[in-house]
Formats: sequence, structure tokens, C-alpha cells
Amino acid sequence: MVRVEVYGKPDCPLCDDAKGVLRAVQDELPFELVDVDVSRDAAANARWGAEVPVVFVDGAPAFRHRVDPAAAKARIGRAVADREGLAPDAPRLDGRGARLAKLALLAAGALAALGVLAAKGYDTWVAQPRAAEDAYEIVRVDKPAPELALAGPDGKTFSLSQFRGEVLFVNFWATWCPPCREEMPSMLALGRALAASRPGKFRMVAISGDDGWGVIQDYFRTGFGGVPKELTLALDQNGQAAQAYYCTARGFCPDIKFPETYIVDKSGRLVAYIVAGRDWSEPVARRFLEKLIDG
Repeated sequence: MVRVEVYGKPDCPLCDDAKGVLRAVQDELPFELVDVDVSRDAAANARWGAEVPVVFVDGAPAFRHRVDPAAAKARIGRAVADREGLAPDAPRLDGRGARLAKLALLAAGALAALGVLAAKGYDTWVAQPRAAEDAYEIVRVDKPAPELALAGPDGKTFSLSQFRGEVLFVNFWATWCPPCREEMPSMLALGRALAASRPGKFRMVAISGDDGWGVIQDYFRTGFGGVPKELTLALDQNGQAAQAYYCTARGFCPDIKFPETYIVDKSGRLVAYIVAGRDWSEPVARRFLEKLIDG
């Protein structure tokens, strides 16, 4: 039987949510569900404690932080089918029912062919992209995005609500953060590409946790010849904006670490977040954002 393990901790609302989703899936699919408390194992806690809940399907990590019901059903369903080799039984008819049997078999064949095409279509257009997004560790949520009022380089205060109608890519970073600096070139390239292909529909916002504008302006002047016009900059010296997004996304308040990126849809809903630095030139990142922009 397929074994599904949930690595979690006590007092973890997202862990409880993940187990609730998996119990619902268990009503439809046969698999063993195991609850693992990583706080009882120092090694497991060191490796997975900051990422719980983490869901393993037959020993392979499948989900982190949040478990989407449709994705969980698809992922576990594939594991069950692979392990058990499920196949429908075919009825037999003979004698005077031969003609009807032939017609039934032809109809069944046609339906099976349509089923194969539908399965291939689902796999190509839904399951594969979703699996790629899970591998990229895009954590899906659905919550109102915290409102922000932050200062830009010109000293003027702006809020994210003024960009309602655009998909927002909100990146929390700092010049003293090596992973932030490492991901910045590919992040800016993604921002330029989406701003060019979908003008007025996408905005990249970089919110810095630095102590002031001097180091930020020096960083962009030295590395990029100035602040790219496609990038909206803001300063969050006291860390309140970062904390608001960290806590809202997770439902609890962990230690803040940079970089972290949040995706806000056109209606102002926080729909996803990505922990740690990324190579934003990966096709999955652009495809995920384009679907939001075009949807």
C-alpha cells in the first residue's frame, strides 16, 4: 500500500490543514497515512522543521507548507495506480447478445480512447505544470494580501492597493543578503520580460530591509547601472511589512529570513509565496505568473 507521511509539529495550523486534506483524499484512495512529529527527532527537526508541513509520498517529498486537495489527489492517485496496477474488468456476452456486445465493445473502446486523450490532456495541461510548480516549491495560499504603506526612493509613500488590477511580484530582500544578490539578475530579467509582453498587467516590487537608501542605490548603480525602470522599490527598515506577509501567508509567525517572494493577484489576494532564492529564468516561474496575469 502507498505510504503517505506528514512531517509536522504540534501547534502548527498548516500541519493540521494538510492532514485534513489528506484524510479527505483517503476517503477516495487507498493509502496509509502516517503522522510524524519532527520535534521529537533532532535530525529530522534540523532538516525539515522550518518547512513543515512536508508531505512524503512513498518516501519522496511531494508537498511543503500547504497541500492543495486537487494536487494531492492527483499525486497520490498516480502512486496508487503505479503500485496496484488498477484495471477495470471487462464483461463477456455471447449468443443472441453478440451484436450488442460488439456495439458495447466499440463504444467502450471509443470511451477508453477519449479517456486516454483526456488523461493525456490533464497530465499535459494540469498535472505536469502543477508538479513542476510543486518541485519549484511554489506554496499556494488564498488570503487577503496585507496592505502596505512604504516609502519609495523619492520619499513618497505608496501602497500596494494603488496597483490593484495588476499581478504583483513582491520580493523581500536586502543588499547584505547573498541569496538575494544571487537571484536579483534573473529576477529582473523575468520582470523585464513580463513587463514587455504584458504591459500594465504585471509589477515587480522589491522591498528592502536595509537601513537606508544609500546602500540600495549603490548596489543598483554598481551592479546594474541604476535602478531598472521595471522595478518598484520600497524600504522596510523596521521589518513590519516583511513580518505582515510572513505571518499572513503561514498563519503563524516564524523567524524572518531573506529572500522571500509573494505573489498577489489582480484582486489583491495573496495567492502564493516562494521561500528562499530562486533561478527566476526557470520556465515554470514565468508560466505560473502568465497564467495569473492572463486568467
